[in-house]
Amino acid sequence: MSKGFWGGLARFGLPGLAAGLILSWWAGGHGPTARAQGMASPADTNGLIAFTSPVNGTSTQLLYLIDTKATNPAFAVYRVEPGGPKGSVKLEAARQYRYDLKLSEWNNQAPEVSSIEAMVGAVNKAK
Repeated sequence: MSKGFWGGLARFGLPGLAAGLILSWWAGGHGPTARAQGMASPADTNGLIAFTSPVNGTSTQLLYLIDTKATNPAFAVYRVEPGGPKGSVKLEAARQYRYDLKLSEWNNQAPEVSSIEAMVGAVNKAK
């Protein structure tokens, strides 16, 4: 490119671009501001938590509902298929989990909780 091109760009292009940006901002041309909605706290939802997850890249979703404030806390899982006749919602599972949380361990991979407690106890005794 020639020296005259760059000189003209610096002399007319850059000030014009700056003036255009300033004028568009001043005139309200900065466009709408996008804001993400935050997740509501459990207190705002009266202890009900809900979320979805896709099923193997299909339009099917799993809807999880967790009630944390009930006398017997429970959760439910629903299969939502928008492509089904009239859309379909099917209960897949439901469970009260109050007693589950009282277990120290169940059906876990090694190391078991008792093994970890023994290792930590041995380390603390060695100190």
